[in-house]
Amino acid sequence: MNQSERAPDKRSLVGEALVKEGVITEEQLARALRIQQLLEQPRQLREVLLELGFATKKAIADAINKHGSGMRLGDMLVEQGLVSMESLESALTMQKERGMKLGEALIELGVINERTLLQSLATQARVPFIEPVLGMIEPSVLSGVSPDYLTRYQFVPFSRSEDGRVRVVVNELQEQNCLQAIQEFYRDEFDLALGPKDAIRQCIEDFRRFRTERSREGQGRTEQAGDSIVQLVNHIIATAVDERASDIHIEPMSDKIRIRYRIDGVLVYKTDLPLDLLPRIISRIKVLSEVNITEHQRHQGGRFLYSVGVKEFDLRLSIYVTVHGECAVIRILSKQTGLLELDELGMNRAMKERYRVDVLDVPTGVVLITGPTGSGKTTTLYSSLAYSNKIDMKIITAEDPVEYMIDGLIQCSIHDKIGRTFESTLREIVRQDPDIIVLGEIRDRTSAETAIQAALTGHKVYSTFHTEDTIGGLLRLIDMDIETFLISSTVISVVAQRLLRRVCSHCATPVAPLPRELDRLGLSLEDVHDFEFKRGQGCKLCNYTGYHGRVGAYELLVLNEEVKEAILAKRPAHTIRRISTETTGLISMREDAIAKTVRGFTTFEEVLRHTPRTFDTRSLKQILAMTQ
Repeated sequence: MNQSERAPDKRSLVGEALVKEGVITEEQLARALRIQQLLEQPRQLREVLLELGFATKKAIADAINKHGSGMRLGDMLVEQGLVSMESLESALTMQKERGMKLGEALIELGVINERTLLQSLATQARVPFIEPVLGMIEPSVLSGVSPDYLTRYQFVPFSRSEDGRVRVVVNELQEQNCLQAIQEFYRDEFDLALGPKDAIRQCIEDFRRFRTERSREGQGRTEQAGDSIVQLVNHIIATAVDERASDIHIEPMSDKIRIRYRIDGVLVYKTDLPLDLLPRIISRIKVLSEVNITEHQRHQGGRFLYSVGVKEFDLRLSIYVTVHGECAVIRILSKQTGLLELDELGMNRAMKERYRVDVLDVPTGVVLITGPTGSGKTTTLYSSLAYSNKIDMKIITAEDPVEYMIDGLIQCSIHDKIGRTFESTLREIVRQDPDIIVLGEIRDRTSAETAIQAALTGHKVYSTFHTEDTIGGLLRLIDMDIETFLISSTVISVVAQRLLRRVCSHCATPVAPLPRELDRLGLSLEDVHDFEFKRGQGCKLCNYTGYHGRVGAYELLVLNEEVKEAILAKRPAHTIRRISTETTGLISMREDAIAKTVRGFTTFEEVLRHTPRTFDTRSLKQILAMTQ
């Protein structure tokens, strides 16, 4: 590994990189540096920039990725927030005393894992980071090379470019024996990439096993060059499914392809691929989606069914034309995803019982489930429908598209191209003699009026809505020019929610909450000193994120007379929230999330990141008592 042994420079290269990118100005950088020097407790410039609101974590990471080749390893790791200055100093001391490399010292101290370190080294050296798997490798590059040779020198040939250069994955960029062996085999026709040692070893062993099995069968490896792209795309999709990803991002950069998966609502960087593979990968995905493979100047969309084992998935493709080539995003929808029971949603006991009695068991009225895209609204909606799905109830839906198939429900997918529009479907629904009507989403005044009118004629109506919280759902209806007397007489409940990542149980370790996090949540160290908090350190199970799975944070508003009167009077949002809190026992989404953090499900960082800010937060003692 190419790692500098010098102590970190006092210059802030990340600050200079952010100025180059236009994220901050010279004046903002100068101000942040002055504040940094005046602080009693030393803090990194990135933390100061974040606190001042001058830059985001993403902007800092992007600047480092783009300009990281000018930074020493220690500087880069500290600026990224991956290593503290104290840990770096300890590693530098160990490096000097034991004559080891800085990265090895950091790993031995448990400060960082190999995968994260290699990603930073790859950025520094401006080479791709690739986790090689046999199924991803182009068959032709393995021709003529033996597993024993690869084992002796610890490298894996990965792909061949159109001009004949072979991309080779190594664990150390300056390991002379390895480089000499690659040079002898490929002459000057190769480029390097960095990869984890375990992944390289496993890939070589898989290759050895493959060769042995083929030898026993008396067969050679006969795949055509084109087949390698088929197996590479298959591997990308299958791995995404195995790791519970909801989206696959195949993104062209200036010198490589970046592969990321959205897991538990957050993008997780997986691997890089050589840029020359992009046209073939995109063409293969276009063939699967039956879109125009000769079109490269327009954005395109498509879909295809894909099977992994016995499971079938509906994949939605979006192709976006960028300056570096076509960028593909594939949304993964499982056709066999099991529905969650009401008890599995994550509502606290008191909220769940109230939702069941005061909302689900009420025969008429409008129920709105609100939140941004990806907040779990559809899951809550279908769990509610499954609870109400009885032999004496007729439930009919209008969805775009139908995401879960439930026996007993009459479900309809909107299809504009053949004239099955949302408006025409809504007109026909009420003629089907339903007890419960489900509108996949309230999009505009027409669908909102349809929901209101259906409730006025004695139906129960469920729908989803894109608003920040429960009060926002009511105000959005008013903003759509729905009469307030209609809202107050038909809407019985609004549910708002977010999904927070769960702390990974496999790598969770005790951690003290940060004072600034507590302060932003209206808590103090005295409030939480009796509780133990945990944070995931990052492991293979959680993709080194420290989180695995998600838990819901909910806000349930059941309208009473006081709230209805406030709506009729068109009172402002903060007044309606205060009345709801005082008279209906409304627990805010942030309060519910705080309770889940104290009970060990998630972290305060997730609470601040995902839940809307509310004022007049109750004391922690009250919150815990109300969310048992």
